[in-house]
Amino acid sequence: MMGNLRYEVKMVMDAFQLGQVRSWVYTHSNAFHVSFPPRQVNNIYFDTFDHQFMLDHIDGVAERGKYRYRWYGNTWQLEGGQLEIKKKMAKLGQKDLFPFSGSIDLSHCSWRELYLALRRGFKECTPGTIDLLELLLPTLINHYQREYYLSMDGVVRLTLDYDMVAYEQRFGLKPNLNYPQPARSNLVIEIKGAKDEHRRIADTLSEFPQRCSQNSKYLNGLEYSAW
Repeated sequence: MMGNLRYEVKMVMDAFQLGQVRSWVYTHSNAFHVSFPPRQVNNIYFDTFDHQFMLDHIDGVAERGKYRYRWYGNTWQLEGGQLEIKKKMAKLGQKDLFPFSGSIDLSHCSWRELYLALRRGFKECTPGTIDLLELLLPTLINHYQREYYLSMDGVVRLTLDYDMVAYEQRFGLKPNLNYPQPARSNLVIEIKGAKDEHRRIADTLSEFPQRCSQNSKYLNGLEYSAW
């Protein structure tokens, strides 16, 4: 499924300020309300052999991409998730989504078994996309808690992400799920809206006493790795 271009603007704060940030959200003039129950978000990130996706972000390349498999819930069972090919153009983002119809336990499989399961389970994915995925390497697994909010008129979306745990995947024939990386205790606020809602996004941000910043959970998870 092809995604439409949208604004994705982030602010990063210390996680201990979560209560304060929630109060900002609930007193905002957009009248934000909870749009979906909080849940755990899980990702497997894939990159090229020379980590080109990571380097593009570090170098600030305006147009860059990211490959990840995402699923939800406090489980290593990959079921009902999706492959996401994320494209970034300055502050605009787009995601192409490919639902996974299979099931595999990440804690009891090899990487090769996972790739085979993904190839079987992506019914809507083109062969070329799967072929490209199999040329990429798993580099990071992470998970974090996410809260979902929506403005009263449904135009602006806001998420709060915190409690991130990341596992480097450079070594081994099986996923590393036992040795997490050191991580900063960050809270990520993300404001999202359609491409033609630039003014509305700017007005929303103006009520938060925090500057926007570049942030990548993929990059943060690899921060202490010796690449």
